[in-house]
Amino acid sequence: MIYLDEAIRERHSVRNFRDKVVPDKAILQILEAGRLAPSAKNRQPWRFEVVGSIHKNEISDLMKKRANEIYRADSTVATSAEIVRDAPVLVAVFAAVGGGCTASDYISIGACLENMCLKAVDLGLAGLIVCDCQDCAADIAALLGRNCELVALLVIGYECVGHRQSEKLPLETLVNGISGALFEENKGDALPQADVGEAPFLFISYSHLDSAIVVSDIVELKKHGVRLWYDASMISGEKWDERALGVIRQKNCVGVIVYISEHSVRSESVAKELLCAAEHFQGEAGRIIGIHIGDKVLSEYLYDGKPTVSHAFRTVFSDSSTYIPRARVAGMPDDILQIVDEANRLGAVRESGVYDDFRYVRTEGGVELTQYWGCSKEIELPAAIAGLPVVSLGKNMFRSNDCVEGVTIPFTVKAIKDGAFLKMSNLKTITIPENVTEIGVAAFRDCVSLKDVSLPQGLKKMSEALFRGCSSLTEFVVPETVTEFGEAVFNGCSSLCRVYMPSVEHVTEGCFYGCCELEEIIASPKLEGLEENSFLTCPKINIDLCGYRYRNGKAIMKKS
Repeated sequence: MIYLDEAIRERHSVRNFRDKVVPDKAILQILEAGRLAPSAKNRQPWRFEVVGSIHKNEISDLMKKRANEIYRADSTVATSAEIVRDAPVLVAVFAAVGGGCTASDYISIGACLENMCLKAVDLGLAGLIVCDCQDCAADIAALLGRNCELVALLVIGYECVGHRQSEKLPLETLVNGISGALFEENKGDALPQADVGEAPFLFISYSHLDSAIVVSDIVELKKHGVRLWYDASMISGEKWDERALGVIRQKNCVGVIVYISEHSVRSESVAKELLCAAEHFQGEAGRIIGIHIGDKVLSEYLYDGKPTVSHAFRTVFSDSSTYIPRARVAGMPDDILQIVDEANRLGAVRESGVYDDFRYVRTEGGVELTQYWGCSKEIELPAAIAGLPVVSLGKNMFRSNDCVEGVTIPFTVKAIKDGAFLKMSNLKTITIPENVTEIGVAAFRDCVSLKDVSLPQGLKKMSEALFRGCSSLTEFVVPETVTEFGEAVFNGCSSLCRVYMPSVEHVTEGCFYGCCELEEIIASPKLEGLEENSFLTCPKINIDLCGYRYRNGKAIMKKS
């Protein structure tokens, strides 16, 4: 169980959920949290229905239908409909009040929904309140056999990717009647939010005189997905020994990082944390990780330090302890990665997270980049995150990004998923390493500025609609390892003049539809799949292929 302030900070609207079953017990606990919400005059206006898979699809279809009738086809309603269809758990929340709902009843149901979302966070889950069902609320209620008002749908599940916390307005812009000086005093230091949940985490022990380097390291470590607890989670008025030492004693505290310096070896607080950790881990090797940021060896510090503190350090740092000496320079990349390796060893690294402008999720053999939200013109994707290689680019990772013009993919990447670069209107160049052996459907579709792209040797198939709508491509050399085209690979490539495909044995009829500038195709003698109408929209083509003689795009006679 996490603390309330942490649940409030962690609670956010999630739109990507993992394909993982939510336990029935967790669903009941979330509904129970909703039941216990306050309500005006204790009317308790809420009623719940956990929706089955068949009805989820029907609700999604109703929402899409209304979206097309009322809004543009690409409205948020259509997007919400897809989320509802794929929801791990869908709860319909109704207002059951005789004589109709009052404003206070809707406020009460809002409190009920927020209770459920906070409980979901407490259980390591996430939620999304869907109000885009309002335009077909009566139809959904009828579908589910209810004669009361549908207020909202609640989606519950495990988050698929890490999130970047939405920007919130500063408190001082929202509040009147409080001194501005008090706001400044309350801002605190620059530490990001700490992690305490049910997942394994590392506790950081340090002297506040070393805050500059520790804060720098914490920021870097959290970028790599390391779960950390430090005193940023302390609430004003809390007793330090009750909270900090209690956190170390939690079962899911799997290790302690202690920063060793001339300041920490004089800190009674650090000494108490070390002794508590030694007791908690009972001498288990590698659970206490020392990070040396001083300019003396540890023994010299201990000789000059306080006896009680020196005793604590001598008790903890034995031959079984992990120890990383390093220079006193904030954010040293190699040293940070050593700490990340230790966090991986202890299981304290998130399955998903945020690294700079990228979201990522851990996958077999490494991590997958799932989203980029930056606005740089030229980007080089990271080769490693969380101490693991980047092995794939996720579905729709760059979709509709109109800032990026050039992308360099690292050698570690082996797979590019469906629609990874879909509708990137300004993408002109992309460097794909030879290790890539899989490129998904429509990966570059509608990249209208793409002029320069070479696919890696080792690719076996060019997937459906791979370059569909890439109207700036003029020439293309297909790797010799490619033997098959999916449907509509070059459909709509209106500037494409020449295609060299020496080993392709099968293409589809619509592969070159709309290639009005196509003049030359150099193909394998084993090529098949072209039909009589394959080049009707290619008026400049004059070739003999697949048993047909094409002149000005038309098959004027079949070859004997």
